[in-house]
Amino acid sequence: MLAVQSAVADISCSDVLNDLSPCLPFLQGKAAKPSESNNQCCDGVRTLYAAADTRPDRQATCRCLKAAYVQVHAVLSAAQELPGDCGLSLSYNITPDIDCDKIE
Repeated sequence: MLAVQSAVADISCSDVLNDLSPCLPFLQGKAAKPSESNNQCCDGVRTLYAAADTRPDRQATCRCLKAAYVQVHAVLSAAQELPGDCGLSLSYNITPDIDCDKIE
């Protein structure tokens, strides 16, 4: 008999917020861009990116980012630029109305 397991994310919103907390000043428009090298913000972004290595993890991360975007009053352009500022490329654009279920 085959058992079908539903995919469950291993990433929690507290993990996402913890990894991105050094980026808050930039995301809120209160600090200059982070840089790729030797920066706590980019280190957190890279940690989160590496942890979101499955579709359920990427979707869970997306949901957490959507919720956090509103809570921390992030500047949309800063949120969209952050991955690239840290040397990463996402397969989707970060927006407040993104459908996280469509993320592969």
